[in-house]
Amino acid sequence: MNEKKYEITNIAHPHYPWLHRIRALRDVREDVHAGDLGGFVQSEENLSQEGQCWIAGNAVAAEEAYVYGNAILWDQACARGCAAISGPSRIGGNAIIEDYAIVTAGYVHGNVHISGNAKLFANSVTGGIPIVMEGATVYGELGGEIEVRETAVILPGVTIDNPTSDVIHIGPDDIAIERKFKHESPALTPPPGFQPKQKTTVKKRHRGEER
Repeated sequence: MNEKKYEITNIAHPHYPWLHRIRALRDVREDVHAGDLGGFVQSEENLSQEGQCWIAGNAVAAEEAYVYGNAILWDQACARGCAAISGPSRIGGNAIIEDYAIVTAGYVHGNVHISGNAKLFANSVTGGIPIVMEGATVYGELGGEIEVRETAVILPGVTIDNPTSDVIHIGPDDIAIERKFKHESPALTPPPGFQPKQKTTVKKRHRGEER
């Protein structure tokens, strides 16, 4: 059996006394070393003992929520319900991941709600991940280079999976496209076997010259 990376201390949450702080038993990641205190969990079922996943600051994972892989919660973020957070996910601010939401890749920060059957994931073509921030709410599914900001809402049943390197910005009243290579001219490749035509020079005859 692998050595445990953290233990649950007797330090109770000031408002939810059934939650307790965790303490690293070994170096977990570059910024988490043996002896460092982390955030709050309800039980070991909330945070995997494997990988580099971590709960930092005053973040909370409770009920049946599960954090694993290389995911991290920090600040005042909260995972609850049956939420699952994994992969290269970063959840901070006062964000809440709840219900049956799944985050396998994404950056979430602010007063964000990821609820219902929401999903955040990396696009299979580009590897790009969604960003949800400020006061946005997501009930649908987001993948790829997508940024949801302010008070925008992604409704249930809506799926946006961006397979391009351009960024789709979604606000409460508008959708904009940020083209990654807008300042560069496209380079066109000639077809195989293409040979440019040789220019022919026609010499003009002057008046009086023999033909």
